[in-house]
Amino acid sequence: MTSRFLALLALVAGLVVFTGGTASACQCVKRTAQDRMESAVAVFTGTVTRVGASSDESSGGHVIAVLRADHVYKGEAREWFQVSTRREGPACGYDFAAGSRHLVFAGGRDEALTTSSCSGSLQVPAGERPLRRDDYEGLTGELIAALGAPTRVRHTSTAKPAADPATESAAESAAQPAGPNGGTGGLVAVLAALGVVALAAGGGWAYRRRSST
Repeated sequence: MTSRFLALLALVAGLVVFTGGTASACQCVKRTAQDRMESAVAVFTGTVTRVGASSDESSGGHVIAVLRADHVYKGEAREWFQVSTRREGPACGYDFAAGSRHLVFAGGRDEALTTSSCSGSLQVPAGERPLRRDDYEGLTGELIAALGAPTRVRHTSTAKPAADPATESAAESAAQPAGPNGGTGGLVAVLAALGVVALAAGGGWAYRRRSST
Protein backbone atom coordinates (compact mmCIF):
# COMPACT_ATOMS: atom_id res chain seq x y z
CA MET A 1 0.00 0.00 0.00
CA THR A 2 2.77 2.40 0.96
CA SER A 3 4.76 1.67 -2.20
CA ARG A 4 1.70 2.30 -4.40
CA PHE A 5 1.04 5.59 -2.62
CA LEU A 6 4.65 6.70 -3.10
CA ALA A 7 4.56 5.73 -6.77
CA LEU A 8 1.35 7.72 -7.29
CA LEU A 9 2.85 10.71 -5.47
CA ALA A 10 5.94 10.60 -7.68
CA LEU A 11 3.76 10.45 -10.79
CA VAL A 12 1.75 13.49 -9.68
CA ALA A 13 4.94 15.40 -8.88
CA GLY A 14 6.33 14.58 -12.31
CA LEU A 15 3.19 15.83 -13.98
CA VAL A 16 3.33 19.10 -12.01
CA VAL A 17 6.95 19.69 -13.00
CA PHE A 18 6.24 18.81 -16.62
CA THR A 19 3.18 21.03 -17.01
CA GLY A 20 4.84 23.85 -15.10
CA GLY A 21 7.83 23.79 -17.44
CA THR A 22 5.77 23.80 -20.62
CA ALA A 23 3.37 26.47 -19.36
CA SER A 24 6.22 28.94 -18.95
CA ALA A 25 7.49 28.42 -22.51
CA CYS A 26 6.21 30.13 -25.63
CA GLN A 27 3.67 28.00 -27.46
CA CYS A 28 2.62 28.97 -30.98
CA VAL A 29 -0.45 27.89 -32.89
CA LYS A 30 0.57 26.27 -36.17
CA ARG A 31 -0.45 28.43 -39.13
CA THR A 32 0.24 28.37 -42.84
CA ALA A 33 2.33 31.01 -44.57
CA GLN A 34 -0.82 32.32 -46.24
CA ASP A 35 -2.51 32.68 -42.84
CA ARG A 36 0.44 34.68 -41.53
CA MET A 37 0.41 36.85 -44.63
CA GLU A 38 -3.29 37.62 -44.31
CA SER A 39 -3.18 38.43 -40.59
CA ALA A 40 -0.14 40.72 -40.82
CA VAL A 41 -0.44 44.48 -41.23
CA ALA A 42 3.04 44.81 -42.75
CA VAL A 43 5.43 42.24 -44.23
CA PHE A 44 8.90 43.32 -45.30
CA THR A 45 12.59 42.47 -45.35
CA GLY A 46 14.92 44.91 -43.63
CA THR A 47 18.18 45.33 -41.77
CA VAL A 48 18.20 46.26 -38.09
CA THR A 49 19.91 49.60 -37.44
CA ARG A 50 19.07 50.00 -33.75
CA VAL A 51 17.62 47.96 -30.89
CA GLY A 52 16.65 49.46 -27.54
CA ALA A 53 14.32 49.11 -24.58
CA SER A 54 10.96 50.82 -24.81
CA SER A 55 10.76 54.07 -22.82
CA ASP A 56 7.04 53.54 -22.29
CA GLU A 57 6.73 52.13 -18.77
CA SER A 58 3.22 50.84 -19.44
CA SER A 59 4.51 48.48 -22.15
CA GLY A 60 6.96 46.77 -19.76
CA GLY A 61 9.28 44.06 -20.98
CA HIS A 62 9.41 45.22 -24.59
CA VAL A 63 12.26 46.12 -26.91
CA ILE A 64 12.02 48.25 -30.04
CA ALA A 65 13.90 47.53 -33.24
CA VAL A 66 14.37 50.05 -36.03
CA LEU A 67 14.79 48.44 -39.44
CA ARG A 68 15.69 49.88 -42.83
CA ALA A 69 13.51 48.04 -45.30
CA ASP A 70 14.70 46.93 -48.74
CA HIS A 71 11.56 45.13 -49.99
CA VAL A 72 7.94 45.32 -48.84
CA TYR A 73 5.59 42.39 -49.44
CA LYS A 74 2.54 43.89 -47.74
CA GLY A 75 1.66 47.36 -46.50
CA GLU A 76 3.15 50.76 -47.20
CA ALA A 77 6.45 50.67 -49.06
CA ARG A 78 8.46 52.93 -46.80
CA GLU A 79 12.12 52.93 -45.89
CA TRP A 80 12.01 52.81 -42.09
CA PHE A 81 10.00 50.57 -39.79
CA GLN A 82 9.81 50.52 -36.00
CA VAL A 83 8.75 47.18 -34.53
CA SER A 84 8.34 46.20 -30.88
CA THR A 85 8.53 42.72 -29.41
CA ARG A 86 8.61 41.07 -26.00
CA ARG A 87 11.97 41.13 -24.28
CA GLU A 88 11.97 37.47 -23.21
CA GLY A 89 11.86 34.36 -25.38
CA PRO A 90 9.44 32.50 -23.06
CA ALA A 91 7.02 35.42 -23.62
CA CYS A 92 7.25 34.77 -27.37
CA GLY A 93 9.69 37.63 -27.91
CA TYR A 94 11.52 37.80 -31.23
CA ASP A 95 15.30 38.21 -31.26
CA PHE A 96 16.53 41.29 -33.14
CA ALA A 97 20.23 42.12 -33.37
CA ALA A 98 21.80 45.21 -34.90
CA GLY A 99 23.14 44.52 -38.38
CA SER A 100 21.00 41.43 -39.01
CA ARG A 101 18.42 41.19 -41.78
CA HIS A 102 14.94 39.80 -41.20
CA LEU A 103 11.71 38.92 -42.93
CA VAL A 104 9.20 40.55 -40.60
CA PHE A 105 5.53 39.74 -40.24
CA ALA A 106 4.17 42.62 -38.17
CA GLY A 107 0.76 43.10 -36.62
CA GLY A 108 -0.81 45.86 -34.55
CA ARG A 109 -1.36 49.33 -35.94
CA ASP A 110 0.75 50.93 -38.62
CA GLU A 111 2.14 53.44 -36.08
CA ALA A 112 2.84 50.75 -33.46
CA LEU A 113 3.86 47.54 -35.21
CA THR A 114 4.59 44.41 -33.19
CA THR A 115 5.97 40.96 -33.90
CA SER A 116 6.72 37.78 -31.99
CA SER A 117 8.34 34.40 -32.43
CA CYS A 118 4.88 33.12 -33.42
CA SER A 119 4.31 35.70 -36.18
CA GLY A 120 6.44 33.92 -38.76
CA SER A 121 9.30 36.44 -38.74
CA LEU A 122 12.71 34.93 -39.42
CA GLN A 123 16.30 35.98 -40.00
CA VAL A 124 17.40 35.89 -43.64
CA PRO A 125 20.77 36.32 -45.38
CA ALA A 126 22.20 39.82 -45.51
CA GLY A 127 21.75 41.87 -48.65
CA GLU A 128 19.00 43.75 -50.43
CA ARG A 129 17.75 41.38 -53.10
CA PRO A 130 14.27 39.83 -53.08
CA LEU A 131 13.96 36.56 -51.21
CA ARG A 132 14.43 33.37 -53.15
CA ARG A 133 13.72 29.81 -52.10
CA ASP A 134 17.38 28.74 -52.27
CA ASP A 135 18.55 31.64 -50.06
CA TYR A 136 17.74 29.92 -46.80
CA GLU A 137 16.26 26.60 -45.69
CA GLY A 138 13.42 28.41 -43.88
CA LEU A 139 12.26 29.98 -47.14
CA THR A 140 9.97 27.23 -48.36
CA GLY A 141 8.12 27.21 -51.64
CA GLU A 142 4.89 27.75 -49.71
CA LEU A 143 6.30 30.87 -48.04
CA ILE A 144 7.70 32.35 -51.26
CA ALA A 145 4.36 31.79 -52.99
CA ALA A 146 2.45 33.42 -50.12
CA LEU A 147 4.77 36.45 -50.11
CA GLY A 148 4.25 37.15 -53.80
CA ALA A 149 6.08 39.87 -55.72
CA PRO A 150 7.59 42.58 -53.45
CA THR A 151 7.90 46.32 -53.90
CA ARG A 152 11.50 47.50 -53.85
CA VAL A 153 12.15 50.36 -51.44
CA ARG A 154 14.19 53.29 -52.66
CA HIS A 155 16.69 54.45 -50.09
CA THR A 156 17.16 58.18 -49.67
CA SER A 157 19.98 59.99 -47.94
CA THR A 158 17.59 62.39 -46.22
CA ALA A 159 15.33 59.75 -44.65
CA LYS A 160 15.03 59.80 -40.90
CA PRO A 161 14.74 56.45 -39.08
CA ALA A 162 11.73 55.90 -36.86
CA ALA A 163 12.29 56.32 -33.13
CA ASP A 164 10.52 55.57 -29.91
CA PRO A 165 7.90 58.35 -29.57
CA ALA A 166 8.93 59.24 -26.02
CA THR A 167 12.60 59.37 -26.99
CA GLU A 168 11.82 61.32 -30.14
CA SER A 169 9.74 63.87 -28.20
CA ALA A 170 12.54 64.38 -25.71
CA ALA A 171 15.06 64.78 -28.50
CA GLU A 172 12.87 67.25 -30.34
CA SER A 173 12.37 69.30 -27.18
CA ALA A 174 16.11 69.43 -26.59
CA ALA A 175 16.70 70.40 -30.22
CA GLN A 176 14.30 73.36 -30.29
CA PRO A 177 16.04 76.53 -31.58
CA ALA A 178 17.09 78.90 -28.84
CA GLY A 179 16.10 82.02 -30.80
CA PRO A 180 18.24 84.87 -32.13
CA ASN A 181 19.57 85.83 -28.70
CA GLY A 182 19.88 82.43 -27.04
CA GLY A 183 16.21 81.81 -26.10
CA THR A 184 14.22 83.31 -23.23
CA GLY A 185 17.27 83.91 -21.06
CA GLY A 186 18.99 85.83 -23.88
CA LEU A 187 15.87 87.95 -24.45
CA VAL A 188 15.68 88.88 -20.77
CA ALA A 189 19.34 89.89 -20.82
CA VAL A 190 18.80 92.12 -23.85
CA LEU A 191 15.75 93.81 -22.29
CA ALA A 192 17.68 94.37 -19.07
CA ALA A 193 20.55 95.96 -20.99
CA LEU A 194 18.15 98.24 -22.84
CA GLY A 195 16.61 99.22 -19.52
CA VAL A 196 20.02 100.18 -18.11
CA VAL A 197 20.76 102.25 -21.21
CA ALA A 198 17.40 103.99 -20.93
CA LEU A 199 17.94 104.78 -17.24
CA ALA A 200 21.41 106.13 -17.94
CA ALA A 201 20.13 108.32 -20.74
CA GLY A 202 17.32 109.60 -18.54
CA GLY A 203 19.70 110.35 -15.70
CA GLY A 204 22.04 112.30 -17.99
CA TRP A 205 19.16 114.35 -19.38
CA ALA A 206 17.94 115.21 -15.86
CA TYR A 207 21.47 116.22 -14.79
CA ARG A 208 21.92 118.50 -17.79
CA ARG A 209 18.54 120.12 -17.10
CA ARG A 210 19.45 120.86 -13.48
CA SER A 211 22.81 122.26 -14.57
CA SER A 212 21.20 124.61 -17.10
CA THR A 213 18.88 126.02 -14.42
